[in-house]
Amino acid sequence: MKIRASNNIGGASRYDAAAAEETLRELDEQYARGEIERHAYFEKKRSLVRLFLKATTSPQRKPRGDFDY
Repeated sequence: MKIRASNNIGGASRYDAAAAEETLRELDEQYARGEIERHAYFEKKRSLVRLFLKATTSPQRKPRGDFDY
């Protein structure tokens, strides 16, 4: 397996778990109070999960022809 050099500085995520927890809690409370419909609730929750995945992962493509054996 080849080791590729990385020139990234830091690499820390800007995702704040506490803020996401607060946002999800508020969303759940709104749904429980009947302020938002079920469809809107699931759409918002899905978008929060997508933001979480985007903020916490950084997929990188391998250059063509760079195969690990």
